[in-house]
Amino acid sequence: MQRESTLGRALWIAIVVLLLGYVVADFVRSPFLAPSGSAAVRPANLTLWTASAESGGETGTVLRDAAAALELGGHSTVVKSLSGGSAQAVIEFFSQTPSSRGADLLVITSSTLADLAHDRRDRLVPGASEQAALAREMLRRAQPVGLLESDPLALAVSSNSPIQSGPELTDSMYSKPWEQLVAIADDTWSRVELAALVNRAGVNGHIRFSVFQSGAEAGQAIEIGAANSVVATRGAIHDDVARGLLRELDWPFSDGRAPRAWVALVARPDQANATLLRLRSWVAELRRDRHWRAQLSRAGRFAGGPETERLLELLHSPAKADRLERLAQRVERR
Repeated sequence: MQRESTLGRALWIAIVVLLLGYVVADFVRSPFLAPSGSAAVRPANLTLWTASAESGGETGTVLRDAAAALELGGHSTVVKSLSGGSAQAVIEFFSQTPSSRGADLLVITSSTLADLAHDRRDRLVPGASEQAALAREMLRRAQPVGLLESDPLALAVSSNSPIQSGPELTDSMYSKPWEQLVAIADDTWSRVELAALVNRAGVNGHIRFSVFQSGAEAGQAIEIGAANSVVATRGAIHDDVARGLLRELDWPFSDGRAPRAWVALVARPDQANATLLRLRSWVAELRRDRHWRAQLSRAGRFAGGPETERLLELLHSPAKADRLERLAQRVERR
């Protein structure tokens, strides 16, 4: 009896030892010896950095679609945001240490330049003017890579509005400015372009306007009667116009050539020439991609062209910066 009990204990000890050995071996094998693909992270060839304020809305959609198209083209791409407004984002990008892997590009938009122009005249927020001036100078030294897309500004009214054309709308603004309530997206560029429109219409007084999270939401405000007209990019109101809920009006100035919102990419001034040429070729390849162009077209947008000279002019022209600054001061919210 004693001998059987001893044998039984020995067997139990052996089983426990085997189980402990299996657990230890599995622990060692799982975290340290797992196949490399189980937790591998593919490094990005390209990182697109954007101000957090511009990472949503229409710009965010364009960037996500562009990153997906670049991925399909064999260029691993991620989109990351920089904290703060436009000036802080620009300063942070050009001040941070370049990545040792892949390339970094800064996303700038028409709203980026409008923000900087507005902040250059800001006397209420301490340091805002100085930050904007520094960011503007950094952008002047940046190397343009290319325009991703552009989107013309559009005027629209409700489908049952008596106003039938752009000139009729501006005439109404001129004759009865107090009766107007314009819906726009909540960004500086939209405010600046509304101010430019009102200025060219010769309005003597102020036009009331309301801001919404996006151009699409501004268009929806017309549908529910919360505004008389909308000033937004064509892509933002494309779906509502297509469904017959809004009626787009012809642009009343410049022979119908409306201002354009745009999304562009720039590199640091010390970016190696070989890398810069490679990045420009990737963007040019994207612009030629028929799927990318069709995707933009369906949303009412246009693929950017090989317009590095135009982009340089936007970054370097003091006259354009001064115009934006003057217009930014004409905006009043009611």
